[in-house]
Amino acid sequence: MIYEAYGIGGTVPFYTKVMDNIKIDTFSIKNFEIDIGMLPNNHNGLLGLDILKSYNFTIDLENLELNPSN
Repeated sequence: MIYEAYGIGGTVPFYTKVMDNIKIDTFSIKNFEIDIGMLPNNHNGLLGLDILKSYNFTIDLENLELNPSN
């Protein structure tokens, strides 16, 4: 099924898929549902707050690093 996301730039079609494994550096998340859609060419992807909050990641803005909490 195709859904629509709404934002400042208008609407964007997307669909969802369950990924077997998502790996961020040495951290793995298994069986996680993601949204797949079109992004501008200068975007490699978006990482949502659902992952950041659920797995307690912290963002080091000074060094532009994403770190799992200890």
